[in-house]
Amino acid sequence: MLLAVVSWESFAQLTANGIFRGAAYGLLGAGFALILGVTGRFHFAYSFTYTFAAYMCFTFWDRAGLPFWPASLLGILAATATGPAIEKWVYRPLAVRAGSTALLAVFVASLGIGIAGENMIRLLWGSSSQAFFGPTQSVWTLWDGKVTFLNFDVYQALTSLVLVLVLAALLRFTSLGRRIKATRVNPDLATVIGIDAKQVYMIVFAIGSLFAAVAAFWYGLQFTVDPAIGQRPVIFAFVVAFLAGTASSPIRVFLAGIAVGLIEKWSSMFISVRWTETVVFILLLGYLVAKSLKGNRFLASLRPRRLRPRTI
Repeated sequence: MLLAVVSWESFAQLTANGIFRGAAYGLLGAGFALILGVTGRFHFAYSFTYTFAAYMCFTFWDRAGLPFWPASLLGILAATATGPAIEKWVYRPLAVRAGSTALLAVFVASLGIGIAGENMIRLLWGSSSQAFFGPTQSVWTLWDGKVTFLNFDVYQALTSLVLVLVLAALLRFTSLGRRIKATRVNPDLATVIGIDAKQVYMIVFAIGSLFAAVAAFWYGLQFTVDPAIGQRPVIFAFVVAFLAGTASSPIRVFLAGIAVGLIEKWSSMFISVRWTETVVFILLLGYLVAKSLKGNRFLASLRPRRLRPRTI
């Protein structure tokens, strides 16, 4: 059936594109899932961190005149600091004051930060796209030129994989990882046994923001920097995080991101490219419906029960 629709060359090219795109989704999803799973904050301002990172890398390089790599590192660090700053000075005080409605209050605040941040970027840097140049782009090929991709695609995928593996190792083998997992399970109990949950929240926001900043850095190099670049990635980060599970291993989240990237690209073989994102959201909707039905008590009561042999 597949061969009747596209050639193997086209399928291989779409698969390569899906893997590289999915690696970026996986990195963003791992950061988003870590923040949401540990803190319970629906950090929609993740989009602002993403966009801010790209613009800070561009600003240190183009406006400040710094060499490319130091400028990029400073831009990534500046964006990494935004997550803990938002948590400390916006989310935490708001959650304390909102009480039982803290989840909704934080979500509205994060949405407002994302919108206000985008408008602030438009005001300071303008609405037009900015070109961000760094190392030389080169085209790499496989199978005698039948599959092509950029060297930046490979660097981005490898960087994403390394960061996710480091996070997975940190969570599994270090005391900080044990504190993060304890806080994720029960922050109140973690505080009782001596874990500073507030500090853990700050660290988690820093890690998630770092992941978003690195993903934005590679995106800016491959394409352009504009105020709206953070909208689409944060939505896909949300999809990946929920498909994999916010309490899942970062490696599982990363693999879910690659799966989403592949589905997005493969679906273009059958439908228009502009509808491929819809396929991903249909997948998420189907997953959530199936999960809700699986936990439905009424449906569970309709399933036939296994009879156990009586013991005499």
